[in-house]
Amino acid sequence: MKIGLALGSGASRGWAHIGVIQALEEMGIQIDVVSGCSIGSYVGAAYASGKLPELAEWVESLTEWQVFALMGVGFHKGGLVSGLKVFKALQDKFSFQYFEELNKSFAAVATDLYSGRVVVAK
Repeated sequence: MKIGLALGSGASRGWAHIGVIQALEEMGIQIDVVSGCSIGSYVGAAYASGKLPELAEWVESLTEWQVFALMGVGFHKGGLVSGLKVFKALQDKFSFQYFEELNKSFAAVATDLYSGRVVVAK
């Protein structure tokens, strides 16, 4: 039997996904497939690439001011927070360039900020 894990959105609350994955592993539950949306896709990608411990360490080291700066607060299309800085930091530090390089099957669901259309990557 294969076990899949779907991780949701939620901005900084999405960091809780790290603890959930760690708890599942401590219980001996082997996750075969992971998918995510928004911050869940970044945590899922880090997990699928084997870089979850590094991500957890980085997240735990952030101060409140660093989190605020990474969120990119200001007037942006679609809202007050762009999140582009945090997404760039996560991409540079904890992700592979191609899905084929990941250690686990992974899929992400997102919205293209320019067109407003759903994008599914797997």
